[in-house]
Amino acid sequence: MNRLRVSFAAALLLLIAGPAHAANLAVNGGFETGDFSGWQTFPSGTQSVGGFDPTEGSFAARLFNDVPASASLIKNANIGVGVVTPGVLLEISFDARGATAAGGVAFAELFSEIAGGGTSQSEILGGGPLALDADPAVWTTFTFLAMAGPDVSGGITIQLAAITGADPSSVSDIYFDNLQVRVVPVPAAVWLFASGLGVFGWLKRRAA
Repeated sequence: MNRLRVSFAAALLLLIAGPAHAANLAVNGGFETGDFSGWQTFPSGTQSVGGFDPTEGSFAARLFNDVPASASLIKNANIGVGVVTPGVLLEISFDARGATAAGGVAFAELFSEIAGGGTSQSEILGGGPLALDADPAVWTTFTFLAMAGPDVSGGITIQLAAITGADPSSVSDIYFDNLQVRVVPVPAAVWLFASGLGVFGWLKRRAA
């Protein structure tokens, strides 16, 4: 299967740091129950789990949103309670593919949850819409590094979204699979930080 990889800088730093051996915190991240068990769903249009040419296993999720100016959301919510600590470095990866039209986009977000309600921090992973392959049949593996917020007493939430624009013909037809969320071990996180400083210093010298 042809698959593309993004977040090259993150992948390079992880290669330098060595593999993270922490457990995957995502619940049913590959949808291998055949349904949305472990996920919270907020549909606009239709949401389904099926054998949509998954990257691994037998199932993937499809968010088909053709309702203008709306968001179809699925959430792996409040995971990692007692495991994720404030400010810890997280590695978040998943596979996505699909097609959009007339302002449709796909997003992924991280929320640091406060026990009892509310969030201490939210972040759009990658800083904007997901850069899907132009061929809707080609999966892209997205990998992001993100810091947990100052209060994660309620764990963290990963939200995946298929969003439409205001145009009546706007469509966002997105497939997701293989969500993995891991805490980067402390030695690896130190390497990542140091490597990032080294790259930053090299870029400054190049610019001088």
